[in-house]
Amino acid sequence: MAAPLPTYFGALRPHCPDGKSIVMAMVAEPSLESFKALLNGRGSITLETPTDDGPGQVPLYEYSWNHTTLQVLKADRSVTYLQSLYPPDRLLEKVAEIRQLFPDEVLPHLEFIRFGGRVTCSGLPVVRYRDPERLNEIIRMHEARGVSIANPHVFTIEDGSRYKRADADQFGFKREVDPLGLLNPGKMRSFVPDGA
Repeated sequence: MAAPLPTYFGALRPHCPDGKSIVMAMVAEPSLESFKALLNGRGSITLETPTDDGPGQVPLYEYSWNHTTLQVLKADRSVTYLQSLYPPDRLLEKVAEIRQLFPDEVLPHLEFIRFGGRVTCSGLPVVRYRDPERLNEIIRMHEARGVSIANPHVFTIEDGSRYKRADADQFGFKREVDPLGLLNPGKMRSFVPDGA
């Protein structure tokens, strides 16, 4: 989570050093010592606590994935977000490139995942929204640099997909559960209902 995102983190805020980006990691207790050894002085642990999902508690995962955006929206309703996928072969290079392109406008929030058998990251950056034209320009600039965008601001599956098409699994599922196209008509442009 790039600074200044941690300033929006409510109860977690006292554990986020001013002006610093943070890494949140949920580590199984048997792996904790290995995690600390891996850290090896390249950062400091500012909070170490067991998960508490009890009433009134905010577990760490409530600050991850799109919950990060929700934390920011509690204080600033002018932001939005995007969904990005970074290329695994140029991951760090592309993360730095995108950060430099939009230093105060697109605030990086990365979740590391295994995609297609390779470690990469999915981004859910918080975007300081100006207007639709600028948002589309930001999307184009990501894509021109090899960072795929799944646009959450469009109506159809094809327009929101990283690949700009509905995939075979989506078609198969739609054909199986809604062959007449009665559910969410128009949401999948390329779907042709049975008998049409």
